[in-house]
Amino acid sequence: MKQKLGIIEGSMRHNKLMLFIVFVLCVFGIFALVKIPKQEFPTFTVRQGVIVGVYPGATSVQIEEQLAKPLEQFLFTYKEVRREKTYTMSRDGIVYAMVELEESVTNKDEVWSKIKHGLTTFKATLPAGVLAVIANDDFGDTSALLISMESDTRSYRELENLLDDLENRLRRIKSISNLRRYGIQKEQISIYVDSKRMAAYGIDYKMIAGNLFTQGFTTVSGTLETPGQDFPVHVAPIFDSELEVGQHIIYSDPNGNIIRLKDIAEIKREYPAPASYIKNGGKTAILLSLEMHDGNNIVRYGKDVDRVLAAFQAEMPDDVSLTRIADQPKVVGESVSSFLRDLVIAIIVVILTLMIFFPFRNAVVISTTIPIAIFISIGIMYLFGIPLNTVTLAALIVVLGMIVDNSIVVVDSYIEYLDQGVSRWHAAVASAKNYAVPIFLATLCICMIFVPLLLILTGIWKDFVRDFPWAMTISMMTSFVLAMVYIPFLEYLIIKKGNLKKEGENARKRIDILTPVQKLYTNVLKWTFRHPWITISSAIIIVAVSTVLLLQRDRRMFPYADRDQFAVEIFLPPGSSLEATAEVADSVYNILIQDERVTFITQFIGTSSPRFQTTYAPNLGGKNFAQFIVNTDSPKATIRILDEYSSRYEDYFPNAYVKFKQLDYQMAQVPFEVRFYGSDPNDLRMCADKLVDELNKVNGLVWVRTDSEQALAGIEVNPNTVEASRLGISRMLLQSEIAASFGGVPVTTVWEGDYGLPLVLHLNEAGHDKTFNDLGDQYVSTGIPGVKVPLRQIAEFEPTWDDGQIVRRNGVRTLTVMANIERGASESLAFREICKIMDEQIVPDMPESVSFEYGGMSESDGEIIPLIIRVIAVAVFLIFIFLVFSFKRVDVAAAALISIVFCLPGTWFGLACTNTVFGLTCVLGIISLMGIIMRNAIIMFDHAENARVHHQASPKEAAFDAGKRRMVPIFLTTMTTALGIIPMILSKSALWTPMGIVIFFGSLVALIMVVTVLPVMYWKIFSKVKTKKQATI
Repeated sequence: MKQKLGIIEGSMRHNKLMLFIVFVLCVFGIFALVKIPKQEFPTFTVRQGVIVGVYPGATSVQIEEQLAKPLEQFLFTYKEVRREKTYTMSRDGIVYAMVELEESVTNKDEVWSKIKHGLTTFKATLPAGVLAVIANDDFGDTSALLISMESDTRSYRELENLLDDLENRLRRIKSISNLRRYGIQKEQISIYVDSKRMAAYGIDYKMIAGNLFTQGFTTVSGTLETPGQDFPVHVAPIFDSELEVGQHIIYSDPNGNIIRLKDIAEIKREYPAPASYIKNGGKTAILLSLEMHDGNNIVRYGKDVDRVLAAFQAEMPDDVSLTRIADQPKVVGESVSSFLRDLVIAIIVVILTLMIFFPFRNAVVISTTIPIAIFISIGIMYLFGIPLNTVTLAALIVVLGMIVDNSIVVVDSYIEYLDQGVSRWHAAVASAKNYAVPIFLATLCICMIFVPLLLILTGIWKDFVRDFPWAMTISMMTSFVLAMVYIPFLEYLIIKKGNLKKEGENARKRIDILTPVQKLYTNVLKWTFRHPWITISSAIIIVAVSTVLLLQRDRRMFPYADRDQFAVEIFLPPGSSLEATAEVADSVYNILIQDERVTFITQFIGTSSPRFQTTYAPNLGGKNFAQFIVNTDSPKATIRILDEYSSRYEDYFPNAYVKFKQLDYQMAQVPFEVRFYGSDPNDLRMCADKLVDELNKVNGLVWVRTDSEQALAGIEVNPNTVEASRLGISRMLLQSEIAASFGGVPVTTVWEGDYGLPLVLHLNEAGHDKTFNDLGDQYVSTGIPGVKVPLRQIAEFEPTWDDGQIVRRNGVRTLTVMANIERGASESLAFREICKIMDEQIVPDMPESVSFEYGGMSESDGEIIPLIIRVIAVAVFLIFIFLVFSFKRVDVAAAALISIVFCLPGTWFGLACTNTVFGLTCVLGIISLMGIIMRNAIIMFDHAENARVHHQASPKEAAFDAGKRRMVPIFLTTMTTALGIIPMILSKSALWTPMGIVIFFGSLVALIMVVTVLPVMYWKIFSKVKTKKQATI
């Protein structure tokens, strides 16, 4: 009866089949590399939306009481709404509710559908004057492409027609999910009524508005039913253009006298004074935002759009141009290409390292696993729908050294068996079989320590790291399988002799490099065994000191983005006109455009840009706000411009603050916030004002303000109720006539095909500048036919100062003090100074009814740091379970577990030497280091346990021999890991360089501590165990 072959023997016996399978998987991996979806980062789920309530004529206080509070109560009936993160902002005539869903929500569309359905019923409970309550759940959608269409000769309508054509062509691309327009200005037909002539003819506002409304209203006209056929009846519209509007008769009498609208009014087609507009390169512009369906390759998406744009531009008029403002396909293409280049360089570095430290044949065997494992891993990622992005590519770079680790252990064992005289076939089988369990456990341990990232992290943090553990696991398990089924046959085929029998130059080269290292290490190891307590005490001190210093490092969980563009945000006081904002914006534009490093600037006046980066939340806009997207010729130029311009121009204009904003991966829009909660606005303002005064004295803090904004000046009209009632003037009629006089009132729409022209009634002359006297001189209609009276006859006027904005957070009135930080200043030091001011000067005098909390970066860190601690704690627990399972002894497992703290000294040293801020990717680096150290500890302790238990060696002898014999494999795998990570460090990526630094310095320092301290620890832990042999070192 034939003995059943194991997997290792089977792969050796059926080597052609095994090689064919490996070849096919590699080819599929190359195919997958081309086809796999590519992103810059994993898809983030932005669980935030905006609900807008419009209540014209209401003050901010009325908005809060009559709209914001009921809206909060309605929203809090949904358990999916995260109350502590939901807040309302009540402004003059409008409320914005920023709604955030719980991080446990996975299907946000379903939740928003329920909220939208509920809003329909909720609106019926609000005051009749509330025009609309609208939910925008697309607030978190990010534009894949922002395309500007600009011209200095074409009208908005002409540009819109061209944009219609472009949209129709783009919709044929299946991967496009949505197209949105921005900056569109609609023509209107304006009717400027001459109030004097209107009064002379005895015509009032109600007559004109009612007449025009009924003429433009379309309703059912019935159906003519005959025995044979039904004929729908339609009444043709009487207005086709402004000419028909002017000829319209608004009054006639029995004597045949008629009055046409043109007799008492000037009628013209025009673009109204905009509430906001967009300019690109100083030209009139409209914007098209292109979004992409999830799961598509954004680089291919960009190429598909390029083809459409190229064809469209070939037919486009010469005086119209297209500009890509934000180009995610380009960014992703460059980012992925850069990472792939770093990956290739890292592979070359690792292979060269192997060539230097190993004999040529050994190095060839080990090196072949690197590209094979990478290609097979990419193929598996493609099958499971894991995209290729900077996160997964970073995981592949980090795992390079660990991939060769498995092969190094197997090849090193094979050489040992050959030196012992075992045949090549049996040596190849035994090299894999004998180390299969420890290698598998070590590999599984590394994979499992990343599982807590998926189980514990939530929200955007989980979205960011979601693909990292899977890429690591796939790569590590692929390398394990290759080490078990591919390496044994390859080493049998290529490596003919062991080290003891090797002659020639290759062997001498290896001895020249490793022998001095081995001799030096042996001497150091002997010294540590002569001074065990000094060795252990020194390690404890080093770890303790480095831990304290590491905790004091500046931290920023997400860094700034490396981009060839940045944003400029311009804030004027509330109530500022759009013209005043445009004046400041044009000045800033002229300053920036003269810089040769700036390629082009897109201006958003009175509005914010769409979300062109996931973490860049659009501002709410307003006439007192402007924003630029500034594109530069390189990311380095962006940094230099921001360094030069930020402090120079942020307070350059006396009535504005100019914020130069580097694009950021942080979700917190303001670095520092102190929120005061309470029911008494006066107490809140007292605390906030005092804190503002103190923070203005702190070096490094800029633009200290509150979110209540400045008081908004207004005019309150107080009607004389007796006189108004006597004349039949109602409050609604009074409001509508004032609105018509100082802004215009739409009364109907004139349609030219699919283009609607609002018909807007103005009770004043065109181009007439408004003054305060005009309000009192305004004539208003009465209930008596033909009688009109000036407004000042029936009302009094008084100035008012209303809150510019009232904020409620989690259902409680809130006043937040906000501050930005100077570019380059330490955020940690500034926050400690803010806390000191609060504790010493604000809290002691704070009323009992007022409470406070910190927001901004502190709140963000406060959410993630406890999660990180839990992640590391669970990872340590998982490591301990694996160690117990591996060694079958708690004491050995505990001894190995202690070694994970050896990652801390190198981490601190690397961050300190390079002056790098601690961030989330550093955590990934530390967890990776924990896995590397545990792998080395398992290999060393497994050797020691084997010598102590099976060969009856004393603990001291077993520990010394384990250090001496396992140093070289540990040294080599550490060097391949450290050197393989160098391209990531040299890339100077703000996001990934910190992780590279942690792994590089951490692995090298941990290497020294593992090979010197662990053997001594093992000896001392088991020194009381009786053995048959005694050490003779």
